[in-house]
Amino acid sequence: MLLINSINELHCQFENVSMALGTFDGVHLAHQYVIGRAVEWSKAHSGTSMVFTFANHPLSIIHPHRVPPQLQTLTGKTEQIRKQGVTVLVRIPFTRELLHLSPADFVLLLATRIKPRHIVVGPNYSFGDKGAGNSKMLTVLADQYGIATEICPEILESGMLVSSTAIRGLIAAGMINEAEKLLGRPVELVGRVVHGDHRGRTLGFPTANLQLPPQLLMPGRGVYAVRIKLGPRFYNGLCNIGTNPTFCVQASLRAEVHILDFEREIYGKRLKVMFLGRLRSEATFDSGSALVNQMQQDVKRARELFF
Repeated sequence: MLLINSINELHCQFENVSMALGTFDGVHLAHQYVIGRAVEWSKAHSGTSMVFTFANHPLSIIHPHRVPPQLQTLTGKTEQIRKQGVTVLVRIPFTRELLHLSPADFVLLLATRIKPRHIVVGPNYSFGDKGAGNSKMLTVLADQYGIATEICPEILESGMLVSSTAIRGLIAAGMINEAEKLLGRPVELVGRVVHGDHRGRTLGFPTANLQLPPQLLMPGRGVYAVRIKLGPRFYNGLCNIGTNPTFCVQASLRAEVHILDFEREIYGKRLKVMFLGRLRSEATFDSGSALVNQMQQDVKRARELFF
C-alpha cells in the first residue's frame, strides 16, 4: 500500500480511482464496508482503490476540547486499512486551510488533485466548512466532474448500529466482547513498557506498565483476560485497568499487564494487548494478602474461561 502524507504529493497519477472518504477511527465493520466497496469497484474497473482520511481528528483544529478518545493510534488505523486491500492511503494533516474550504471547493480539490471516477462514503458523511456538506450534496457536486458517488447504508451487527460513538461507549463501560462484535476484531491497546511502582513483583505478580498515547481510549476499570503480542510471539495474560486503589489513588487510569508463565525483563519493549473478556470490576482490598488471593482467583478463572 502506497502512503501519501501531503496534499502536495497528489498529482493525478492513478488510473480509475475509487476513493473512500471518512475519518475511519477504529476501522470498524461499517468503515470496512465503505472501504470494501472502493476496493471492489477498483478491481471491477482495473483501477486504483484509495482511502482519503486525515492524520489528525478534524475536531483537533475546530474544537480541541471536544476531540473524542480515539479507538486506535494513527499507526493502528493505517495497519487496519492496509488489511482491507487498499492500494493507496492518503492521510494528510487536517489544517485550518482545509477547515475553511467550502463543500464545493473540497470537491474541486479532489477532482483536480486526484480525479477519482468513483467516491464511496457512509450515510452520515459530512465535509466542508462547518460540516455544511453531506452525502447528498457530495453526490450533486461530484456529478459536475463526472464522478459517481456511492452512499453506503447503515450497518447493523447483533441488532446494534455500528458506529465509533457506540463502540467508545461499550469500551468505556468494559463491554469488551460487545465492542469486538462491532469492530470486527478484538479491542486492543499498544504501548511501551515503562517502570512503575514495582509493587506487583513483591506480591508475586510482576506487571508491565504500559505507556499509552494520551488520546487513546482505555477500557473501563477492571481486570481482563488478554492476549499479548511481544515481537513475533504471543502470550496469555491479564490486564488491570485502574488507579490501584488498594495502595494509593492515581490521578488517572493506567494499564498494567501480567504475562502468565513469563519472567523476562521487557522495559522499553512494545506490547500489543488484545482484550478477550472482562473478569471482574476494579475493587479495593483490605490488605496486600487479600489482593494476592483475588489475583490468584483471577488467573485461575482466566485459564478456565480463555486459556
